Amino acid sequence: MKKTLSVSLTSFALALLLSGCTSYYLKKANREYESYNYVTAIDGYRKVLKSTQSNQAVIRLADSYRLINKSDKAEEAYAEVVKIKDIDPVNYYYYAKALINNGKRDAAKPWIDKYLLSKPDDKTAQALRDANNNPASFTSEEGLFKVEMAAIDGLASCFGAIERKDEVVFSGQTTVGIGGKKDEWSGESYYDIYSAKKSGGTWSKPHSIEGDVNGLYHEGPATFSKSGDEMYYTRSNYFKKKLKASSKSENNLKIFKAKLVNGKWEGSEEMPFNSDEYSVGHPSLSADGKTLYFTSDMPGGQGGSDIYFSKWDGKWGKPQNMGPEINTPGKESFPYSHDEDSSFYFSSDGNVSLGGLDIFKCKWDGSKWSSPENIKAPLNSQKDDFAFSMKSDAKSGYLSSNRGGDDRIYEWAAIPPVEPVYYTEGTVTDKATGKPLPGAKVLFKNMDDGTEEFVTTDENGKYKYEIKPNKHYDIIASKDLYFVKKDKVFVPKSKLGESITKDLALEPIVIDKPIVIENIYYDLGKWDIRPEAAAELDKLVQFLRDNGKISIELSSHTDCRASDQYNLNLSDKRAKSAVDYLISKGIEGTRLKAKGYGETKLLNKCDDGITCTEEEHQLNRRTEIKVLKITG
Repeated sequence: MKKTLSVSLTSFALALLLSGCTSYYLKKANREYESYNYVTAIDGYRKVLKSTQSNQAVIRLADSYRLINKSDKAEEAYAEVVKIKDIDPVNYYYYAKALINNGKRDAAKPWIDKYLLSKPDDKTAQALRDANNNPASFTSEEGLFKVEMAAIDGLASCFGAIERKDEVVFSGQTTVGIGGKKDEWSGESYYDIYSAKKSGGTWSKPHSIEGDVNGLYHEGPATFSKSGDEMYYTRSNYFKKKLKASSKSENNLKIFKAKLVNGKWEGSEEMPFNSDEYSVGHPSLSADGKTLYFTSDMPGGQGGSDIYFSKWDGKWGKPQNMGPEINTPGKESFPYSHDEDSSFYFSSDGNVSLGGLDIFKCKWDGSKWSSPENIKAPLNSQKDDFAFSMKSDAKSGYLSSNRGGDDRIYEWAAIPPVEPVYYTEGTVTDKATGKPLPGAKVLFKNMDDGTEEFVTTDENGKYKYEIKPNKHYDIIASKDLYFVKKDKVFVPKSKLGESITKDLALEPIVIDKPIVIENIYYDLGKWDIRPEAAAELDKLVQFLRDNGKISIELSSHTDCRASDQYNLNLSDKRAKSAVDYLISKGIEGTRLKAKGYGETKLLNKCDDGITCTEEEHQLNRRTEIKVLKITG
């Protein structure tokens, strides 16, 4: 009995001790959480949850992971949060975002819907649902841009890169050693403004910019005047090494201005619209230096944070909200003005986005801003994407993203559009046998610029040639002992990458085989070349030019009507007349032989004394050629 009592008392004392430790760790973790020291708070809440179940610890652990952008851990933590009875519905939204950020879009759908059942008017959640249900609509820019992480070494994280002359300036933090001063929100150092250069694809080691700009707490990101000797930058609100707090015990951000003096940034000047009660930051200066865009959560905005601008007229004017065309009930931040084409870029989680912050673009038409457009993947991702900027070439630049884990700078570049390739292809065959002809030449003559190229058929008689769109080509196929075959091809540029098939059948050259030349007609009893006959003989001229190695006999034939001698003389004169015409067109006379056969080579029964139709007689009235020899 005494032993049982002793054990019970010991267990009771141990329970009291553990209860006291849990209470101590929870209070300590809450203090760290309320001081925005999320990394330290996470350690405290994990210790609490090892020994007891605390709904507050579960919720704040998840919130801490979310606030330091650890989406994988946030997903695990919110999976426990949503099991709590009567939990605030906003946790369904946070869980859905963590799932989306981790690529689990299908799993996120019911949690967005569950949140919207309790908050049906939340436009930010509606936008997230729409994007999540149709992610393909955000990937149409794939293949138009290349995005790669900038190989900037020596920093734990960095963001907000912007080109300044021959250097790139950005905000970065380092890993803090034991005893070093660190930002308890992230567990790393406070952000400073750094500079680095890139040469031949290699980044120099980043170095803190010279001067008195970088201090004990956060500095950056920055923007520069066109001359590069004035800088506006974000900074924690502190004075003489001491952070200044708002009436809500919050340390806010402010914008300061510095000038480059003898290679050092000096004389930090506070902007007149700064306040201890709200943040202003992420400045972007217009090219003319007369408009400063920035982010703020000052009262009277559209949502969590909005984008504002101030005009310079001898002094910086009162900030003006950019209005509902750009600002939403969500968070808008990181403005960037590209004056050359009137484009304006910013990040938002309140417009239709892929998951977290996405980069959007709009344009000024002289009176109003166009509706923001998501610039899509691969520039945007399912994580946070922000701090977009361009290089001087306007075809490449920088953006920041935590798509790889920590915030890092990424380089983007527009990929030149790949011109579609157009081909003409086909098979060259023997017209008599249908068999393919290897080793045949296919000449392509660009009739627009006069250039010529040829290809040779392979062992299967096939050829393929890349042609230019909107150009006219003559195709000439040739092979020894075959007549040349000609064709034409034209591909409009609108037919992207089209391949045109042109099969070419070559007729073999057979010595002494007659070939009828159609439509060579003469007036009755005449041998003069009529206009319509000249048109047909012109084709023969081109044929002889194309087949320059052959010599031919051109023969003329009559029907049986009239005497044999008359027909023989008439056909001979007609043949010579045709040959003379060919010579007049530049065909060498040595290649030509004229021969009149009269009625000696009738093609049918229509001889003397036989009654025939006019069509039957016409068959015998013909002009023929036959190859006599092939030279060379």
